[in-house]
Amino acid sequence: MYLLKQMFNPIEKLDDLWIYEFHSNKWQLTQIIKIRTKKHLSVQLRNIACRLDYAVIEMSQPYRNTFYYLYPDIKIIINKSELVSLFHTTIEERTEVFDEAAAAVENASIYNRLNRDWHYFIEEFYKMPSKEEAIKLYELWQTYVPLNNKKISRFIRTMEFYFDEIMNYFDILGIQTDDKNNLKL
Repeated sequence: MYLLKQMFNPIEKLDDLWIYEFHSNKWQLTQIIKIRTKKHLSVQLRNIACRLDYAVIEMSQPYRNTFYYLYPDIKIIINKSELVSLFHTTIEERTEVFDEAAAAVENASIYNRLNRDWHYFIEEFYKMPSKEEAIKLYELWQTYVPLNNKKISRFIRTMEFYFDEIMNYFDILGIQTDDKNNLKL
């Protein structure tokens, strides 16, 4: 079983693709490939000798489409830290609006509840023990958010576009990882 993880290399300002093999109950790093451009990605992936089972990538439609084209059975997983970062960026912007509203209202308990619930979602989402539980939490969270807010709607559209890839995170949870190889999903 093989897994590929996209890693941004800030020194060279390009993506590295780290390829791991699951061997003896651990993911072991076997190869690092440098990607200079998105077109270069396709060429490099065609030269990989192994059949990839998983790919952990950033939210990039060209990367996603390339992987599905070359490996139709691959399970793509959106990098957890990117989704969390996107969520917090959305929440910080949303919190500014609530701060203004709370200052104008004597009782800010509604503000406090909404603010707490926003953060609750992303903190608990990746702690769910299964894909089914994560989906239930996501659906419940959607009943509380104001869908008329453009930033929140954009976050939800992103979640929906990458829904399968985000949920694939929960399929790989049962596989033991070797942290010394920096394989943190």
